[in-house]
Amino acid sequence: MIPPIWERMNSSRLTLDEFQSWFSDAWSKADSRVLKLECWQSYQEIDAGGSQEAFDRGDIATARNLLRQEAEADRPLYEDIRDRGIEYARIRLVQEPVTSYLKYELIAYEIRAAMGENIEVVRFDPALRLPSEDHFDFLLFDRHTALIHDYGSGDSGLQTGGWLTHSMDVITSLEQAALKLRRNAVPLLRYLAESQQ
Repeated sequence: MIPPIWERMNSSRLTLDEFQSWFSDAWSKADSRVLKLECWQSYQEIDAGGSQEAFDRGDIATARNLLRQEAEADRPLYEDIRDRGIEYARIRLVQEPVTSYLKYELIAYEIRAAMGENIEVVRFDPALRLPSEDHFDFLLFDRHTALIHDYGSGDSGLQTGGWLTHSMDVITSLEQAALKLRRNAVPLLRYLAESQQ
């Protein structure tokens, strides 16, 4: 699912390398808030360090250990968030019953939440399509930069690049969508506790 044309009209197309470079640049310039929206119910990890493969073959213990190692590599990011006083929220749309991929990702989220990442879960109507014209993956840095992911058109998201925008119209629309979803979100640990009942 390619994001809607309204956000791409005022955006620059990016390769995957350019997307990662712009992420670093926008992150360094963020001074108050970074919001990340994730909508796909299944992703193909670009470089998962073997954790996804271990999970897929049923070796949950190995997957968990590898996910811990991957999360440790991001510890400087969490320290940077804390030291700079940046509000960071990963907003995750979840349709139930959860996919096999989401079961894997929830293990990763639990590890990252223990390291200080703020992950908020929104239960989303399973009858509705994700991603959609209204709900697609993006990163919003304050109110100056948005990066919109391109995961192609398959059933499982594999990032091929994305779009960069500084358009205030687009940024305002993305911000409003994220804040509306956050009003219906619950913290990850509460979601996990409720889903085990």
